[in-house]
Amino acid sequence: MMRKHATWVAAAASALGAAAVLAAAAGCATTDWRTPDGHIRTGKIDFQHEATTGRTYHLYIPTNYNPKRRYPLVVTAQGTFPFDEAAHQRDRWVDVAEKYGLIICSADFDAATGWLSVPADRPAPELVRDDKATVAIIREVRSRYNINPDGIMITGWSGGGFPAHFIGLHHPEIFRCIVGRAANFSERLVTDDVALRARHMHVYVFFGESDVPGFAGMNREANFWYTMRGFRNFVIQTQPGGHDPNQVEAARYFLNIVNHWPAVRIDASTLEGPAPLTVTLRALVRDLDSPDGRVDSVLWNLGDNKISPEPEVTHVYEKPGLYNVFLMVKDLDGHQEFKQTWIKVD
Repeated sequence: MMRKHATWVAAAASALGAAAVLAAAAGCATTDWRTPDGHIRTGKIDFQHEATTGRTYHLYIPTNYNPKRRYPLVVTAQGTFPFDEAAHQRDRWVDVAEKYGLIICSADFDAATGWLSVPADRPAPELVRDDKATVAIIREVRSRYNINPDGIMITGWSGGGFPAHFIGLHHPEIFRCIVGRAANFSERLVTDDVALRARHMHVYVFFGESDVPGFAGMNREANFWYTMRGFRNFVIQTQPGGHDPNQVEAARYFLNIVNHWPAVRIDASTLEGPAPLTVTLRALVRDLDSPDGRVDSVLWNLGDNKISPEPEVTHVYEKPGLYNVFLMVKDLDGHQEFKQTWIKVD
């Protein structure tokens, strides 16, 4: 049965490719992101081609875009063809983007298919290509628009869950959160080492009460996988309905984090050196709900069985090793945000 489906999808994809060629010949050209007089264009920005990888992507820029204001960025992966494609995925977000002031980026993800083969011993080549292209696209988008660095989400609907989870987990330095919307998942997507370095992230998966068979099981598998690997801010929910992409729910979750959870960074005097190594660590916190910077509590796990409740701590690492420093910040509303770094002592 799977082989028949795969053959049908391949044939459909081939037909889409032919249609795309005809459409291109008919004038589906790149939309200039600036108007002829030099102003930033808003609304739908179609068929962008990232300069280094050549990957195609589509944008939506809110019509009231102000370059002096920072905007949250949603990177969204489409579902399996023929049920979805990159431009249609972007278009699903237009009303939400206008209402809440979001910039939407939908790339043409190679790995966004429910029939993706996920090898046990190496990353799927489609995922590796998508990873490289996505990082380059975000770099290009950030060079053109004023993006909130603490407000970047990667999300995927259905087959788009594969690249969303894979890319998000590989780049916790870029993404604040990962959201799977009735999305595919596999426990073989990333190694435990990759998961360890991302366990401070926010991850949210949801699926419909009457979803397509298999998706409830995959999302419960995601629940087990993320929980067992120590993700403190992991959430799973069942939503009314079926296989719904539900951009509204994803935006609600994302904006709650951006607007109400503290954004935390670690400032370290050094990350590497010979033993004994003295390191000063500072918790840098930005919280829109607490403009004066107050938080309820700070707790450092310094990686060598030592803890500290101080916002700034100086610690001596006596022995060689690789130390995982894990920081928890609790704000005045009870939100717990996490950050981590590594200290290498030679």
